Amino acid sequence: MEKKKIMDISTVIFAAGRVRLLPDEGKIPWDEPAFSQRMLENHLSQDHDWASRRLSVIDRQVEWIGRQLPASARILDLGCGPGFYAHRLAKRGFHCTGVDFSPASIEWARQQAQDAHLNIDYVQQDIRTFRPQQSFDFIMMTFGELNVFSAADARAIIERCAQWLAPGGKLLLEVHTFAEVKRQGMAQASWQRCPHGLFLATPHLLLTENGWDEESQTSATQFWAIEENGRTTRFGNQMTAWHDDEYVSLLGDAGFSVAQRPGSSEWPVSETFEGKLFVLLAEKEKND
Repeated sequence: MEKKKIMDISTVIFAAGRVRLLPDEGKIPWDEPAFSQRMLENHLSQDHDWASRRLSVIDRQVEWIGRQLPASARILDLGCGPGFYAHRLAKRGFHCTGVDFSPASIEWARQQAQDAHLNIDYVQQDIRTFRPQQSFDFIMMTFGELNVFSAADARAIIERCAQWLAPGGKLLLEVHTFAEVKRQGMAQASWQRCPHGLFLATPHLLLTENGWDEESQTSATQFWAIEENGRTTRFGNQMTAWHDDEYVSLLGDAGFSVAQRPGSSEWPVSETFEGKLFVLLAEKEKND
């Protein structure tokens, strides 16, 4: 589905001033081939960690995950990106499946697995429509992936995870704090010069506007990419905020109990996200 809107710069000038996303603007276009290729470049970069954590941090997280699981556990990574976790976990002897919306990331992950002679099942699909044919011992969603979905979609995803897990299976959720999602929604508008960038390969100015809706607990961000000829492309993104107790209730309603909330010494989030992300390890009831 096409999620970017091309228009004249006058649309920006006379915009209402309040961020209003269209129904199909809830997520930036991860599945568009050119966009996904530019996003992959950011995933692979070790100069920053806004797309993926630096590999040194991921290595420590994978080490912690490995200590939670029995040998040969079946792992599902939802929102796997270029497979940094699945690749490392498969090298430790776990059976891994990774699902992601980005064609470039999935293709890169498959090539890496092939080169390393690792049998990893990578699926390029929206995790909201993914339906596996097997059960798992461990399911993971890292880097605030759950927050990019609406509250209804998030509940449905957690309920499906409960269905896909074997009794006693574990679900790892790394999520944003309520304060962080609200902070993003309350941030001041900004702009930057981009000789090239994530949204467009051509030189452009990128204007960013944010909005926060207290009733729905969502932050919305609108991006306006303005090229030299004045052509303007609009993108949108939305995040849902959950209080800590709401995360626990979300899991409890699906039949999970929270087993651990490891601190930064066990689960580092990187300096960039310290106090903004945290992880919950939940366990499915064994009497299902």
